[in-house]
Amino acid sequence: MNLHEKLYSTLTPQQRVVAMFAALARRDDAECDRLNETAPMYTYRAHDLEFRRLLTSSTFMALHTALFIEPEVARYLGCLASMAMLGLDDDVDVDEFNAVQDRFKGIGASVKAYWLAYAETCAGMGIDPDELLRGIGVELSEHARALIGKDVEPDPVLLASASELMRQLSGSLQP
Repeated sequence: MNLHEKLYSTLTPQQRVVAMFAALARRDDAECDRLNETAPMYTYRAHDLEFRRLLTSSTFMALHTALFIEPEVARYLGCLASMAMLGLDDDVDVDEFNAVQDRFKGIGASVKAYWLAYAETCAGMGIDPDELLRGIGVELSEHARALIGKDVEPDPVLLASASELMRQLSGSLQP
């Protein structure tokens, strides 16, 4: 180790930057090379960033799905109760009954759209949607499972919107 290398090895990062810009300003390539070559080299250890990103984004997807579906299930049960109450009334308002029935169908279509968007995104990532939910400690209610299993057409606008949200949450760059 020569004198210059000893001197260079004692420089702090701040001092080294000041010396580097001074050498660059003088167009002293040899000095720049010496400053670069004598800078300390470190080896860093870090978690696999892609693994961590996928783990986090998958968790967010599952949480969003549960937080979208379960309130819809509560609305569905509310509509079911309303229909039961209307059925007990001798003087049933047909328009009111039809309105509740339409909300009932719309909620089923919403739940289906949220689930399909989530399940399709999970499939694209090679993840089982139910395992992901259980893996983060979330279990959909029995009522949610029943609604997901119903043979209804998903709301197409909501399906497109939810699919885009799931795509973004998953970190996927592909539409």
